[in-house]
Amino acid sequence: MVFRNIGRFLLLMLLQLFVFDNIYLGGYINPCLYILFIAMLPTSMPAIPMMLIAFGTGLVADMSSNMLGFNASACTVVAFLRGIWLDKIVRGDNNNEIDTPSIRTVPYQQYSLYLFLLILAYNIVYHSLLVFDITGLFSILLTALLSTAVTWLLAVLYQTLLFRKDNSGGSHRPGATSPK
Repeated sequence: MVFRNIGRFLLLMLLQLFVFDNIYLGGYINPCLYILFIAMLPTSMPAIPMMLIAFGTGLVADMSSNMLGFNASACTVVAFLRGIWLDKIVRGDNNNEIDTPSIRTVPYQQYSLYLFLLILAYNIVYHSLLVFDITGLFSILLTALLSTAVTWLLAVLYQTLLFRKDNSGGSHRPGATSPK
């Protein structure tokens, strides 16, 4: 489990640093796929370590892009909200135990809403800190919504390509043979 999370962190952070940080989409769209790492951390992780890991994740992104803690702040807020939204949206009244929230372990609509809200929270905090001016409220909201939509789409695509379901209802990694 630990190695899987380390691998996920490295893959998502490398994609962020070498691909998504180098894509210019009109200045209004800033995809941040590495947020998926925070969203997919184990549900059994206590809140304080979760927020410290999220802060560290944001700090790595800040250091690589010469920012002043904007990513670290936004990621910490995401980690805080993650536990609340995980209980309300994903687990719901059933109180289902899920080890790692992902597109293969949670019903699609619930996971999509959970992921969309986490990404939206990140983008609102990040772009509010970036602009830090009430006169730029429209710009903050537009950029946050567009970045959220693109990041959400990339996150769903990433998980769909990485984990596909077979006909029997199970899921497996691409290239793996399914039992008959």
